[in-house]
Amino acid sequence: MALTARLRRLQLPASALLLIGGALLMRPHGDLFDAAQLLPFWRAAAVMGLGFALSWSLPTIPRALFWAVAVLTRLALLAMEPGDDIWRYLWEGGIQLHGFSPYALPPDAAALEGLRTPWWSSINHPDTTAIYPPLAQLLFRLHAAVAQQVLLFKLSFTAADLAIAGLLAARFGTARAALYAWNPLVIYGLSGGGHYDSWFLLPLVAGWLLAEREPPPQGQRPQACIDLLLGLSVALKWITLPLLLQRAWSRWRRFRRPAPVLATLLLGLAPLLLGASLFCGLSSCPLLPTGSSFIRHGRSAEWLPHWIGQLWPWSQQTNAVHGLLLLPVLLVLLVTSARLGVFAWRYLLALLLLSPVVHGWYFIWLMPFAVPSQNWGARLVSLSAFVYFVLPSRLPDWQLTTPERLLLWLPLLLGLLLSARDRTESAPGR
Repeated sequence: MALTARLRRLQLPASALLLIGGALLMRPHGDLFDAAQLLPFWRAAAVMGLGFALSWSLPTIPRALFWAVAVLTRLALLAMEPGDDIWRYLWEGGIQLHGFSPYALPPDAAALEGLRTPWWSSINHPDTTAIYPPLAQLLFRLHAAVAQQVLLFKLSFTAADLAIAGLLAARFGTARAALYAWNPLVIYGLSGGGHYDSWFLLPLVAGWLLAEREPPPQGQRPQACIDLLLGLSVALKWITLPLLLQRAWSRWRRFRRPAPVLATLLLGLAPLLLGASLFCGLSSCPLLPTGSSFIRHGRSAEWLPHWIGQLWPWSQQTNAVHGLLLLPVLLVLLVTSARLGVFAWRYLLALLLLSPVVHGWYFIWLMPFAVPSQNWGARLVSLSAFVYFVLPSRLPDWQLTTPERLLLWLPLLLGLLLSARDRTESAPGR
């Protein structure tokens, strides 16, 4: 018993030290296009993963230590070589300063040749125009106007990331919020890899928490603020549009009048429409490169589309079929999910399972919404998602082997089953 108590006392400092130490070990190994960097990167991820796993059973985490680990791990990775998405952010922000639209001209356009930078060759899909929504493009431009530098963009992503951690800790406590704030996938994906996903998650999480908080004693929830926050998220990432639809549907179920629904949709779509007005003309509004091969049949670490393709090979030639499969799932979720947070978790999970293009950092989308339940699927995929990073060094063959695909996805699915079993066993009356 004394030994057990002693080990329990060591659990918290061990978790913190492993996370910080693992981040320091990871920092020199960010160039994952170099196959020699992959094993050191994975070893560092394993060290961080062990520290993360030790945090799962902690009953409490002192606030000072919670923030020390959250901040220090992220600072350690700011100088890390980023993923290749960030070069598009810098490029698309930069060309706007010269009067060019990233929706009209791809990076390899002859008209932009004079603007090429030393890192221009690192831009992915140089023959494809922009896929990021208008508000994201305006933020890219704003940051590029200050400095067309990786560090500035990473600092911005990290600030939004830490703000999300703060919102979650304030609502659910530091021990639960560690699922997000001490998560190695979140830490690497945003501060190390330099992906902008924290920008759209911040207003989404803020809107969700505001929508589901207890109404203040002297008033109702600020409905317009919730709608606007969700709208900002939509204007930063297309995939969050169904969350705005869920919000409108829930208002219809509550009021049975069109006015609140129209108010939600108008205010929620306003950021997207205002942003689009700056890039669209009277005759065209090319905000998505729908004709590109990337959009039409690009694949990356997919789950259900891969197995569907084994049964019906023709489905590998078009990604539209998987969008059609998502529609009935979305309708069922709209009908059965009354709470915004529950809908967000279920919808994002379904989206990842059905999407033909999944990148490792996409699993970050799930993490804020897993904090209330501490879902085992979210915990386990935070570790297994690092399998994905074998892909950059395999270009141009962007394919997982079957064992790698199973190793990436099965922990998520097994974790979902484990959490479902736990909910069943703890249900009243059992």
